[in-house]
Amino acid sequence: MNIAFWSPEDGCGTTSSMAAVASVCSDAWNLKTILIQSRNQDGDLYNKLENPLLADVVREERTGFAFDGLEFLLWQAEQQRITTRMVKAAMAEVVKQYMYYLPQGGGGIFAEQTEEEKSLMWKIICHAGQLCDLVFIDCGSGDNELSEYIKKQADVVVVNLLQERTGLDRYFAHRHMYPGKTVCLINQYQQDSVYNRQNLNRLYRLGEEESGVILHNPFFRHASDRGRLERFIRRHIRCGFLNQQYCFMQELMRVSCLILQAGGWSRE
Repeated sequence: MNIAFWSPEDGCGTTSSMAAVASVCSDAWNLKTILIQSRNQDGDLYNKLENPLLADVVREERTGFAFDGLEFLLWQAEQQRITTRMVKAAMAEVVKQYMYYLPQGGGGIFAEQTEEEKSLMWKIICHAGQLCDLVFIDCGSGDNELSEYIKKQADVVVVNLLQERTGLDRYFAHRHMYPGKTVCLINQYQQDSVYNRQNLNRLYRLGEEESGVILHNPFFRHASDRGRLERFIRRHIRCGFLNQQYCFMQELMRVSCLILQAGGWSRE
């Protein structure tokens, strides 16, 4: 299953929410996942998942000398030499046997997004899908040709929004529709806001299966900023009712299940 995460504007927490949902899928349900950032943005996914296994890859990316990961695979695809084995070799392991990350390489973002480049990107995503149960693609924010292409091809599109009226009105006034299923995800959600879940569903005519939330949580944000997001999820995934993170994790697991169900997955 291919799951595209996207937001209409910057600052909506798209990368963190994608990594959190992917972590739940691998840690709670033992689904093999891979996370990819499309080439319409500077890669920052490793900042959420950084661990010793990624240290060498990250160091090369930061210095700009890497020609591996996604950049290398795009070049191989352009030369008609891309294989599933190549994609597997390029994947960096985050959770042994269950969660992977595809580094971007050091070449920067696509300056142009031709039909060929979009097709090459999707070819790599399809190869990744042969290796994993779930492929999570971070499409970044705003409208661009590459993001639109990926969203149209994906099985599920997760639209990330903040809990503030201007951005919500702007998005729902020109609500994006895709051939697959769309789930609206409210990040940094606070129940005492005027735009709580009940009012959002009423104002924008969202069904229960069309929307979910990730609760505002400074501990989660701190872990994400420190590169410990997956470790935070794994530590609290089965926490009890009296644990401080219980409500946060219950909502996160609910929305993760909702996203997978939108693509036809069932836990049964």
